[in-house]
Amino acid sequence: MRLLLKRHYTPGNTLGRLFLGDRPICLIREAPNPAYGFMEKCLEEGVYELEPVYEEDTGWRVRVGNEGWILHRPPDQQPRRNEICPVSSFRENGAPMFTQLAFLKLLDQLGVFWERGEILDLQVVSKGIPYAMPSCQIPMYS
Repeated sequence: MRLLLKRHYTPGNTLGRLFLGDRPICLIREAPNPAYGFMEKCLEEGVYELEPVYEEDTGWRVRVGNEGWILHRPPDQQPRRNEICPVSSFRENGAPMFTQLAFLKLLDQLGVFWERGEILDLQVVSKGIPYAMPSCQIPMYS
């Protein structure tokens, strides 16, 4: 089974929506794209295998390939490098709401597939950064 993460970049966060088939599961937030000058960065576009991981000190998380994680971050904490943080909704000021609930719902939905022994993949696709697109660049005249 494949999940699809459609996202777009903003200067402060990378925001998106996670889909299972055609059905939206939750909203997400990630660290900004490196083009905005931050040290932390969001996960590269591509396809990754998902694997549930439980650790005594951190609880449940989902490993994304070899370098990323899907996990809960409180609303007052920014996502770190290669972290995907589920969110139920955003306030008008952009503050995430119900982050723990969104993560637990996501785990419940994915757990059904893992219990059946299915392999879950995550495909990450992004809208381009407007000023980095060829159509938005200023031509150089000599």
